[in-house]
Amino acid sequence: MFVKAGYSMLSSRRSVILKWSLVVVVAAVALAIDLWTKHLAEQNLVLGETEKILPFLYLQRTANSGVAFGLLGGKTSLIIIANILALLVVGVYVFVERRAVLGGIAGGLVIGGSFGNLLQRFMGDGHVTDFLKFPHWPNFNAADVFIDVGIAVIVLGLVVEAVRVWRAGREGRGSAQKPTSES
Repeated sequence: MFVKAGYSMLSSRRSVILKWSLVVVVAAVALAIDLWTKHLAEQNLVLGETEKILPFLYLQRTANSGVAFGLLGGKTSLIIIANILALLVVGVYVFVERRAVLGGIAGGLVIGGSFGNLLQRFMGDGHVTDFLKFPHWPNFNAADVFIDVGIAVIVLGLVVEAVRVWRAGREGRGSAQKPTSES
């Protein structure tokens, strides 16, 4: 009994270490890629100039004072406060998420992307550099991609877990109602 409890505690500790290690590594990689690509865009693209890369992808550097898609433009203080609150929510999600890999990767993507945009806002004039563009779509940057993918993974993970719990509940009710042959 004690051996099994000890193994469970050790396994749980390893899972927590794995999850938070993934958060740190994924966030650091996302942050580095974001800052590097913004630097490249600032060094190689003239503000407002458009370069066609593929039929569906352009490079066009803009200075965005808002959040994704230019929303809340010029409201830097509100954006920073909302970003910090969102980071706290993601931190809580990572803390409570049982699935180490899911929580670590999704949380790391959102945290790394958020820090990339926050850092540029703090170190600059309140703007972030956007440089990726699809036709008929607002400009965005690598941080936006990381944040969106991270949120999508979180939502998908929550949906999968909700379906799993729902199915387990249905199976539990179904077996309680079925008479057994031993009765």
